[in-house]
Formats: sequence, C-alpha cells, structure tokens
Amino acid sequence: MNFGIIGYGNIARKFVKSITYTSGGKVHAIASHSLDENDSYLQSHPLVKLYRDYEELLKDEDIEAVYIAVPHYEHKKWIIEAIKHHKAVLCEKPLVLKSEDIDEINQYVKEYQGYCLEAFKTKFNNGFNHLKEDLKLIGKLKSIEANFCFDGTDKKDSYLFDPKQGGALNDVGSYVVGFVLGLVDAPVESVESHIEKENEIEMNFKATLNFKNEVQGKVEGSINYNKERYALIKGEKGEIYVPMFNRVVEYTIHLENEVIQKTYPIEGDDMTLEIQALINHNQSTHTLQDSKKLQETIEQDIELIKAGNYISKIDRYLNSFYTEQDTILDYITDKYLIFLDEQSKIEQRTINVNKDSQNIIQLLIDKEKIVPEALKNICNFNQFEDKLNGKQIIYIEKLDNEVKIQAEKYKFNYREINYFKSEIDNLFTDLEKAINEKKKVYILLETKEKAKKLKQILEKREIICRIEEKLDKTIIVSSIESIITISVGKLSSGFENHELNQIVIIADELISEEKTKRKYIPTAYKEGEKVVFADLKIGDYVVHKKYGIGIYIGVNTIKADGTIKDYIKIKYQDDDILYIPTNDMDSIRKYVGGDAIQPKINKLGSKDWEKTKSKVKKNLREVAKDLIELYAKREKALGYCFGKDTPWQNEFEGKFPYQETEDQLRCIEEVKKDMESQRPMDRLLCGDVGYGKTEVAIRAAFKATMDGKQVAYLAPTTVLAQQQYQEFKERMKDYPIKVDILNRFKSKKYQSEVVKNLALGEIDIVVGTHRLLSKDVEFKDLGLLIIDEEHRFGVKAKEKIKQLKTNVDVLTMTATPIPRTMHMSIVGIRDMSVIYEPPRNRRPVQTYVLEYDEEVIKEAITKELEREGQVFYLFNNVEGIERKASQISNLVPEANVAYAHGQMSGTKIEEIMQDFIDKKSNVLVCTTILESGIDIPNANTIIVENADRMGLAQLYQIRGRVGRSDRQAYAYITYKRDKLLSEVADKRLKAIKEFTEFGSGFKIAMRDLEIRGAGSLLGEIQSGHLEQVGYDTYCNLLDEVVKEMKGIEVRPETEIQIDLNVTSYIPDEYISDSNQKIEVYQNIALCRNEEDIQNVIDEIIDRFGNMPKELENLIDIARIKYISKKLDIEKIASRKNAVVFTFKASSSEDKFKIDIAQLVKKYGTKIKFSAGIKPMITLDIGTSSERKVLNDTTEFVKYLLG
Repeated sequence: MNFGIIGYGNIARKFVKSITYTSGGKVHAIASHSLDENDSYLQSHPLVKLYRDYEELLKDEDIEAVYIAVPHYEHKKWIIEAIKHHKAVLCEKPLVLKSEDIDEINQYVKEYQGYCLEAFKTKFNNGFNHLKEDLKLIGKLKSIEANFCFDGTDKKDSYLFDPKQGGALNDVGSYVVGFVLGLVDAPVESVESHIEKENEIEMNFKATLNFKNEVQGKVEGSINYNKERYALIKGEKGEIYVPMFNRVVEYTIHLENEVIQKTYPIEGDDMTLEIQALINHNQSTHTLQDSKKLQETIEQDIELIKAGNYISKIDRYLNSFYTEQDTILDYITDKYLIFLDEQSKIEQRTINVNKDSQNIIQLLIDKEKIVPEALKNICNFNQFEDKLNGKQIIYIEKLDNEVKIQAEKYKFNYREINYFKSEIDNLFTDLEKAINEKKKVYILLETKEKAKKLKQILEKREIICRIEEKLDKTIIVSSIESIITISVGKLSSGFENHELNQIVIIADELISEEKTKRKYIPTAYKEGEKVVFADLKIGDYVVHKKYGIGIYIGVNTIKADGTIKDYIKIKYQDDDILYIPTNDMDSIRKYVGGDAIQPKINKLGSKDWEKTKSKVKKNLREVAKDLIELYAKREKALGYCFGKDTPWQNEFEGKFPYQETEDQLRCIEEVKKDMESQRPMDRLLCGDVGYGKTEVAIRAAFKATMDGKQVAYLAPTTVLAQQQYQEFKERMKDYPIKVDILNRFKSKKYQSEVVKNLALGEIDIVVGTHRLLSKDVEFKDLGLLIIDEEHRFGVKAKEKIKQLKTNVDVLTMTATPIPRTMHMSIVGIRDMSVIYEPPRNRRPVQTYVLEYDEEVIKEAITKELEREGQVFYLFNNVEGIERKASQISNLVPEANVAYAHGQMSGTKIEEIMQDFIDKKSNVLVCTTILESGIDIPNANTIIVENADRMGLAQLYQIRGRVGRSDRQAYAYITYKRDKLLSEVADKRLKAIKEFTEFGSGFKIAMRDLEIRGAGSLLGEIQSGHLEQVGYDTYCNLLDEVVKEMKGIEVRPETEIQIDLNVTSYIPDEYISDSNQKIEVYQNIALCRNEEDIQNVIDEIIDRFGNMPKELENLIDIARIKYISKKLDIEKIASRKNAVVFTFKASSSEDKFKIDIAQLVKKYGTKIKFSAGIKPMITLDIGTSSERKVLNDTTEFVKYLLG
C-alpha cells in the first residue's frame, strides 16, 4: 500500500521507520514545506517523491493512503481533503480539537465511502488485546485508574505549550481516556473533571468517568509535573497492574492465591501496529475508485479482444454470444469410458462448488464487478447424473456400502508396498520370498540408467531378472514364469495384488542410494548464490555484474558459424537486449531487494550502473566502520579454550541411536573446533526442521560439561523447553551430569531451588525459556549458551542475551534464518554451519494451499485417523478455540479432539501434550504454541486455518511439526473463502507451496528477503541503497569496502569471455524442463575447482543419464574458465584453426608473468606471442575439431598454470 506523508516533523520521521516493519506498506511520497532535498532519508530512499504542496501530493494517483502529521489545528482540513481525493487516512492524535468537527468528518466519510483512523497506538497493541481478554480473570469490573504525567516545562517552545494546539488534555488525555474507553464496554453516563490552566494552556487535569454499567474510570494527565505512569484495574476477584500502559508490553494479575505475570514484546515498534491496521482494513474493503476501474477494465478488455488476445477475457462476456452453454460431458460420446472416483465425494464437491460460485457471484455484485457467465453455468449433481445416462461408467469406491447404483462388482484385495532409502536389504529378502512363492514381480524406475544399475545389483545377489523398456499388456498377460521384470515407469506407490499373484515395486529411492556419494560441501555464500538463482522466472529482475539491472526474458538457442549455443536473454532500458552465453551465468544474479520495489532498469552503454555502485559504496563506509569494529571485538575477545574430546565424549556419541548424516558430522566438527579455540564462538546452525540440529547441540553441551562448565539452553516456548529438557535428560542419564529446567510451568519453590543451584554450580545443564534471562538467575561458570530460534525472542530478551554472550561460546539454531541473521552470516559477521541433508527415510511434506473447505478438512482428518495417525489443527484465536474444537468433533465424530493455547496453566498444557503423545487424543487444536520444535513422529497431518495472517518463516516452522518419521506427511495451508489476499500474503503462500523439497529453510529465508526486503544490517537507512543495487551486489560492495578500510588490496575478479567455435548447450531431448535447464547451467557456472566439476557431473548423470557431447563441451568450457581465472586471461576465442588467449593489461607493478621462452620450448612454432598493452598468445590447433579444440585449450591453460 503506497503512503503519502503530509507534514514531516519528528513524529513523521518515526513513521518512515515504522512502516518498514509492516506487511505491504511503503512510503511513496512526502509533502513538506521545509524538508531539505539533501535530507538523509531522501538520499537513502531515492524512489520517494518530494512535494512542496500538500494538495499536489493528494493528486498523486499512485498514493492509496495518507499519514497526517501536521499541527493539531490543521488536522480537520487535511483529513477532509484526503477523503475527497479517495485516500484512506491515518491521522495523529487528537483527530480534532472540537467534538463538532468529528461530525463533519463523519459526513465526508459517508459521502465518499472513505476511511479515517486515529493513530492511537494502544488499541492495536497485542498486549492490550490480551489484557482485554484477561479482564474476566478478575471478575466483575469495578474501576480503572490511569495516569500519564510528565514535566515538560523545560521545553516551553514545544507544541505542547502552543495555545492553538497544546495542553495536557489534547496530548496525554488521548492516552488515558482512550485506554479506559477501550476497556469498558458501556457508554459514559457522566463526567466530573478539574483542569488547571496557565496562560490559556491546560497544564494538568483530573477526571472521573461514570459508566452506565457502574464502572468508574479515574484519569489524570499532566505536562507540568512527574508521576509514575501506570494503570490499575480493579475487579471483584482481583486487580491488574499495568506499568507504562500506553504501550502494553507487560502487566501483573493479582488474584487471591496467585500472581500471574504476562509479557507481550512488540514486534517492530508500536507505531507499526496502527499502520498495519489501516493496510489490513484497506485490503478488505474497496473505494469508489473500483467503479471507475470497472469501466476502464471493460474498455481495456474490448481492445484486447479486438487485438485477438481473448482467451483470458472472453469468459466474462459469454452471455453476449451464446444463449446456451455446454459442459465437457456434452462432448463425450458413447465410445468413451468414464471413471467416477468415489461418487459420494463427487456429489459433495458439486454442492461445495455451487456454494462457492454463489458466494463469488454475490461478492462480485457487491463490488460492482462483472460476473463471468461461466460461474452461472455450473451443473448441480442431478443435472450431472442426467448427462451420464447411457454412458459406459466404472465406479471406483473404497467401501462397498458407498455404492448407490446397481452394477457388476469387482473387489481388489491388495496392499501398498513402499521401500525407503535404507531398506534395500528388505527388498532382497522380499524378492527371494516372492520367487519361492512363484509371484510375478515388476520393478519400476524413472530412468534406463537406474534400471541397468538395479539389474547389476540383483545379479550380484544371484537374483535372476530382465529389463523390459516398455511394459505392455502382452508382456504382463503372457508372463508365466516367476522372473523379475525391471522396467522404466512411474507410479505414486508400489502394491501387491493377491488375485493376480503380482507385485509392483517402485525402487527409485533405493537406487539413488547406490550412486556415488557426493562430497559436496558448499560454503554458505556459494549456497546463497545458488539459492538466489534457482527459481528464476521470465519477467524477474536480474543484476549483471557489468551492465546492471535488467529483466530476464528466457533462454534462446542460437546457431552461428556451424555451432549451437544457449544464451540467457536480458532486456534493458529502451528494449535493448543483452545475450549472455550460459557459461557466463555466474555474472548474473536474481535481483533481491524487497518485492514491493520496482528497481530502475539500467541502460546499456551508459555509466549509470557504475555511478550507482560508486554512490552506494560511498554510503557503505559508515556500515563498514561498524563492521570492522565488530570484527575487531570478536578477534580480540578472549574466551575459554575447551580441551580435546575425552574418551567419555566418544562413548557418549557412540550411543546415538541413529546414523548421523555427513552434514551433521561436519557441523559437529565445526562447532567443536570453535569451542577449542581461544576466540568465543558465535555460530549460526541452520538446518531444516527435523534435520538433527538438537543432536549437534547435545554433543556441544556434553563437551562443555566435560570441562566443568555450565550450559544454558534457551528455548522460545515452554512446551519446547519441556521437550528438550526430556531429550537432554534421556541422553545424559548414564553420566554424572545434572540437567534441570527453568520455566513458568514450575512452582515458585522449584524455580528458587534451580536458581540457587545454578549459582552454586550444582546444575551442569539448564534448559529454559525467557525465565533464564531474569535478573535473579546467575551462573557459577557459564561456558556455553545455546539459543533455539533466536528470532522468536523479543527486543528486551535479545538485549539480555547480548549481555550473557560476553566471552561465552554461543550456538544459535534455526530452520529459517531470518533475513537479518542470514545477512550477517553471509557477509561474515557470524560463522555459519548448514545441514543440507535430510535424515535417511525422511519424505518431503505434501503441501496443499487452498481456500478453507470443510469437506477437504474432514477428508484430511479421516484419512490420517484411518492409518492410526494424529492431526495438528492450528487455529490461532484463543477466544474461539474451544468452539473450533467442538466443530471438529461434530465434523469427524470418531476423532478424540483436544485443544491447547498459551493462556492455559503450565500443568494443563503439559497434561494435554502428554495425552496427545500417549495417543489418548488424536486431533490437537492449538495456537502457535505449536510453532517451535515439538516432535511427535505419529502426527503426520497438519491443518492451518487463516494462514495468510502468518509470516513465511512461521508457516515453514509450523509445517515442520509433521513429517518427522518415514511416513508421508500432509500439510493443508488454508485461508478464508472469498478473501482477497494481500499481495505479500499471496506470495508467502505460493512460496510455502513451492518449497516442499528438503533443505528449503535457506530458500524460504531468501524468498522472505525478496518479499520483505533486507532492511539494513546495522540500521534502516541502508535499505534504500540495497534496493538500488540488489542484495548480492550490496553484499559484494560491503565486502570490498571492509577490505579497503582494513588496508587489504581488492583485486577485481577477472571476467573471462570464452568464445570457442564449439557447440555447447543442453538439448531439449536431454532436459526438456526449462527450470531444470537453468538449474544445471547455474550449477556448471558456479564451479570453482575440479571437485565442483566432478560433483556436478555425478549429479547430472544420476538425474538425467549419460551426458550428450554438447553438454560435455559446456563442462569442459567451465573447466577452462576456472583455470584461466588464476592466469589473468581476459578472453579465449577461436580464430580459424587456432585459439587466441588475450591477457589483462599489465601495469608497471603487475608485470606479465608468463615465461615465453619455456612456452616456445614446449610448443615450438605452434604458438605466436604478441606484446602490447594487452598481451596475446595464439595457439595453433591445426583443425576445427571441437574435441581437439577443447582438449588442447584445457591442456594449454593447465600448462600455463604450472
């Protein structure tokens, strides 16, 4: 949503910072009479427009909402003007100075169907809303006291002391009165007040508000004396004390036998909440501009239809052309065979589709939109059955009693068979048994190569088999002997059919395990590069190192001089096109800078890009200075140097019941190496949900205790802390290590005992929540701090964590590193370890993103319960959770439904979770207490309601609660029917659906970076610079500036142009999918050494089979390129039967290093040397044979390298 700002003083400066935390808000323009064009905000946000006239800003059609921050007496005028210009309004408090002015504004709101919101922060505050819910705990409400008093008399020139707009009642009065009115659900009957004035200024006031429900509100405000700011709410059963009530971050509930402390950290800052409220309202309503747009839409559609582009538009106007419309069933003749898969479900679906279409029609009518005729043309089930009369039909039903029609019946007695990666021995056993029982066995694999591999493996085991490339009816019917048939094909799962004495096996998972194990250990930065590029789509912005920002428009295959090559096609300003050979793909990156940003497209041949980079680089010096200080602090800091592993450590690790993955072992080694060094560890461990991060932490904790140090494990939720405590305790039970827990679930006595024992050093490992950060918690000798999901902790908690971090080793774990954390790791402030590899037998979660549909929900739950599994149902609304659990019980009567939320007592939550673990309940309806780390392997379906309200990382974490065993897991991510999703929410839901494969946490973080923008590493001011050049270039420039300021020479990376007359591309017959092609091109372009090349070759052959020569040529070119980068070669090009090597211009300090005499000795007359500014060597190949050109060129550059 584009905002315009009217008036730019201190409060508006806070607004521009706050809007960056919102979902969908963006500053488009500022109107100010006095703002300097060189203001730092405008300099760092060059896309923001500056107006000198408020009226001019209101005429800007790109602005959807205005934020008004002018003097109070001007509020009314500009609110009305904004409403008349069809802008939504967010105005600073107080809206007006006279009550009659509100009536006038209301008239304009009605007349123009506008919207006006007062920027009263408290009512949008998460804590305030929870406070309202908690009022029921103190019984019938009796009174509320609230005061906001401060002494501002030392700032007499402030607006507070301006007779036209100042005074205590106008300013602090909004807070105290607004707070009371927001909590009391009744009209005011009478008011008693006392106001003290000085020079016509209201200096302070006291008032009593008497409400019709007998509640008394006592308010006090002052701008000329100080007093503790608080609110006290009294009820029949207790009272609630709220410090700093204008930002409800914490409050204490005093009941007869209990004191409850509540804390609600503010995400971003409090002003963000009011901006978000306006954005959310605007997304769910429409303005009069819609009807104007409707007329424009019709006119545009007519033009498009005239121009021939009618496929996507014509359905809206079908009733203008046809009196009657057909369905697909009208085209099906008697020759067709129709399958109906579960007729009862088809009937229910038809009912739902008709309901949907009626709702959409109503919605479109309400919004004055055109109703597509196709919506009115949906059959009901009776019409559907009529159309099926006389057709050949096969009904497929799960249960016999479901069939409502008389038909011949066939029953299939079969069972599903699936083998996972580690189960190849089970396969051998089952095959030998099947042969003995004379069963016919068919094994299907995706590729010929895999089929051949399996045949070799089986023959080694003396199991007789044959390969049939295509299985047809004759082979299956005529097959009498019980020989195993291997074929190429794909099914969703294997099965055994008892009637036909037949077994079908899907063996892809098994054979991929047999391939050469890739020892591919990419650095975080390289993986970052790969991720940025992996999901490149036509129309995406890209950044070329040399030419700047353009638009990617596809891959073109071009034939020239008898050779064929693929080129990446990028469009620049004025429709100029740049073709980049695929072997230069490492010089372009996908633009990442926030999805709301439309970056400026550069012009080919101009110096714009270089100027932009120079400008950004100049502004980065301040950031670099802070970074260097951070680096220096880290390098100088002296921590504890842990000893080498003890025999106990090796014994402990040997008891781990599972096989560690290679990545896990690497990460464990990296953590141990850090612990054994003098410098305090600050490492980010990023691994997907369920990838075994906890085991890395457990081993690090064990190592710390072996040196007599204490370990603190900090978890974001009480439920997770409890689970991790059990895990640690179980693993350490055979050793003299004392593990304990500290959280709000435990009694005061228990907590005091733990705190005392920590200080005495009697506890070795403590697992806990925020409670660990309390002032009373002191350690005798803390050596290791482990933080699980750091981004889940609030600002205050993070500050306390920073204090704990001093000279202590810190391991931070996350599945989706939030953009800022990842940014810090990628530019090297933090060390990073990544677990890319899933545990054996793990399957990706099957994810569906869809409108909420009761039928789908019912089927999802029933399906899970039928296989004796359990279901998580995420419903993030405490008020309605009990009602929702009851609805689920009615929908699926056979389910045992429980519900849990964060406001329950600790013991209650613990009890509910334990019942779920013990399978006493099988559907758990809960709030986002589920989000972090709960591990229940039997729960393999998760349903999320209103998913559009959640962040991408949060959705990803939630989905990670299922799929933690070898069973297929399902996630149903739903949003409300007919809800118009905001663009950001839509992109989040698409991303969660897209990234279902393993190891997507890193990609999710990168996509979040795209959607939200990176913001700044060390302050919001940098986000403007980042948007100008994109994330990747920004990181590179930052790295350069840091090196320059440290006095390290920065040598620009040699860009090598390779233009050999060699056909090098990926033929469509080999890889037809364009996304897979891009991925392979990118993997090849990112190769930096021979190991990378071999890994890429292994992966390609394993996925797609033996490589065609064109692709082999491309890989050889990549090899030539990485070798040549070390030799200062600038260009390698074919010239007739020779190859010319052009070197970089050599300066006086940097002499040409090639020994020509040695070259002549080796190659004789085959080489020619041309001196000059750019030296050249010509190598005579003697033929134009592509293989010889590549072999000789490779050999030559290897010889030059020595």
